[in-house]
Amino acid sequence: MSLNLPVNILIVGQNGVGRKLLANEILSNCDTFYAKQLEELIISKTINLSQYTTLILYNLHEVINKHEFLNNLSSIKIIATTLREDKQYSDKFAVKIHIPPLASRPEDVNALIAFYTQEVKQLYPLATIPKTIDVDLSENGITLKQSIYKKILFSCVDKKEMADILYDFFIKELKNEPTYKQLLSIYEIPLFNAAKSIYKSQLQIAKKLDISRITLRKKMDKYSI
Repeated sequence: MSLNLPVNILIVGQNGVGRKLLANEILSNCDTFYAKQLEELIISKTINLSQYTTLILYNLHEVINKHEFLNNLSSIKIIATTLREDKQYSDKFAVKIHIPPLASRPEDVNALIAFYTQEVKQLYPLATIPKTIDVDLSENGITLKQSIYKKILFSCVDKKEMADILYDFFIKELKNEPTYKQLLSIYEIPLFNAAKSIYKSQLQIAKKLDISRITLRKKMDKYSI
């Protein structure tokens, strides 16, 4: 649609909402730059802008002198992505597309979960796929993908692999010189949370974990479990 429009297009949205994907759908096979990188090339006079008729620019909000930057590109059709609109360059774009966060697009969330779950299955055929996955949408598609990969990969980790993961984690943590008690919470909190989700009552948890109810209650109160 926008490919034939002789105007600049601004795509606005948070990180991970699909700004890059949309820009490349509108102008496929187009030269792309991170806007800040292109600004540096223009300032250092190490680029010939006359060779370009169209450009896709990522992260326009990172450019320092936006007005001068866009004036240098006045003869080029631009599709730019940005976190937010800015009065310094808003009037340079006749078409503005606002992409809402994934949290307000449940149908897209479900489609992405299905897509990335299938992607993981192709990469790791033996992985166990959980029935439900709590996804992190704090950075939209970025954290959604990360949470799916982590959940599925961690579901097939064996004891040795978990020990290796903890070894690497403790190597990093020990540089901050924590005490044994501080590190113990890393083990106890997920253990008691998992036990609570399976056994429900403290009586059953204490029995299954072979721990006194008094000790268990103190620890669960300590961690607000």
